[in-house]
Amino acid sequence: MTKKKKIGLIGFFGWGNFGDELFVDVYRQWLEPEFELKVLNDLTKKPYFSRPVPEVLEEVDALVIGGGDLVMPWTVSDLYWKKEYLEKPVHICGVGVPTWKGTAAPAVQYMQEFLSHPNIRFFNARDKESAAWISKHLKPRIEPTNTADIVFALDLPPAPKPQGAPILGVVTRDRADKPDDLTNVIALCNKAQALGYSIRHIILGSGAVGERDVARAKDLDIPGKEVIYSDSTMDLCKAIGECTALTSMKFHGTVVAAAYGVPSFVLSATDKSRNLMRMMERPDLLSSIADKHLPDRFSQYTPVIPRATRTLLRRRAEATLTALAEALRSA
Repeated sequence: MTKKKKIGLIGFFGWGNFGDELFVDVYRQWLEPEFELKVLNDLTKKPYFSRPVPEVLEEVDALVIGGGDLVMPWTVSDLYWKKEYLEKPVHICGVGVPTWKGTAAPAVQYMQEFLSHPNIRFFNARDKESAAWISKHLKPRIEPTNTADIVFALDLPPAPKPQGAPILGVVTRDRADKPDDLTNVIALCNKAQALGYSIRHIILGSGAVGERDVARAKDLDIPGKEVIYSDSTMDLCKAIGECTALTSMKFHGTVVAAAYGVPSFVLSATDKSRNLMRMMERPDLLSSIADKHLPDRFSQYTPVIPRATRTLLRRRAEATLTALAEALRSA
């Protein structure tokens, strides 16, 4: 039998952040039948590797970097973009560009040099806005394709709606170890309860991230709320799919909700959230925790995400992963 190629995965993997752990799930679903996968870093703090990086790289045949907001115009991560990686064929998949913090010339120059290397073999961005920014400012050797967030290609567990009251799911998060003002989110929950909804507080994190998020869960003071906290990404996905509507501070809460057809009100209108809502033609779902009109946006008549939209997003994400697998075969 032919020996499987060994692929090193590079990203924000191991910290327990919901979306990033879903990326690993996606790679395992789409690549593991053919390739042997390994998350490259074995530490979750600097220097991220317990052994010299060249020694670690000797154990893999190619690398996959992504997804997530890894192309940061103001800084260069010590984990994502090490020049030592360029000794191997490098495949960049599902990355985005956050622009809210501006740019810094040293970071841009570093990324220009990194992305011009001949060992960059595959380049895909999460959305057209990220691809356009990369092409304009970084001038990579390979023009990035753009499709949809690769989590849309993940097989999710069935999530039939439970008997009884409809569910409004709520996703909060810890930010800088201090409480957010959730006044408007609480008002939204109170309105939903008055309309006959039950409230499900979903903690979208595990490990270190989950511990911080669950510690902040007490800030959402809703009597009788249900709290879902699990180390299983699939259990968390199912908890989202069972909801009638969601309101989320986490991007991949909204992505998974959309994949199930559940409308999700965005509470952190970052670049990636705006770009996704543009892709789905649902600007009505963009809001923030500071929006005093947030309760007014919610209604029992909020339209679901149509099946045609969900099918399109999945097909686009599947096309990315099919192309990635082909590039890895050729690496």
